[in-house]
Amino acid sequence: MMFILGAFLTGGAVGFAADRVASPPRPDVFSESAMVDELARELKLAPEQRVVIDSVWDWRRTQSREIMKSVRPTLDAVRDSARVLMMNTLDEAQKTAFRALLERNQRTADSAARARGETK
Repeated sequence: MMFILGAFLTGGAVGFAADRVASPPRPDVFSESAMVDELARELKLAPEQRVVIDSVWDWRRTQSREIMKSVRPTLDAVRDSARVLMMNTLDEAQKTAFRALLERNQRTADSAARARGETK
């Protein structure tokens, strides 16, 4: 079990590092409207095309949210189980630091959700 956990964490770290090297820097807060604006600029969309693209984007977002409603509980359970497994390998100081990291990440996620107009 520890080998699998170690392989999982190593793979995640390597993937994260490779993504940072290969991908251009991203803004701290994801903005769908900024992304659609950039798409419209890059493709030089006519106003009537932009209306269609905006409509399709809204449809996609709605569909994705509906799918995530059914999947979210399972994803949350997997995340929580992984956190318990990780906590079991940490000493008290590391547990404290890990909890602080989780809280910081949650604040960032909450801020991004508010920026997207999502509420819980």
